[in-house]
Amino acid sequence: MTFSRARLWQKMMELSPVCSGSLHEQYLTCGKPECGCHDSENPQRHGPYYLWVRRIDGKTGNRTLRPGPDLERVRIGIAN
Repeated sequence: MTFSRARLWQKMMELSPVCSGSLHEQYLTCGKPECGCHDSENPQRHGPYYLWVRRIDGKTGNRTLRPGPDLERVRIGIAN
């Protein structure tokens, strides 16, 4: 039975959420100059976006997570 990396990650997270790394919350600007995120007085940036950063085989790897079950499992896993 062969698993893709994403599927293997999901299977591991179902068993026991233990994660290394850190979780970062980001608010970003977009490429549209007329968008409210570029307002000089009161910018309304887009987000939050959650970035899970960790070391994989000696290199920095990251994964963007949306609010939901995967994000909560990573939060619990980092706490463990």
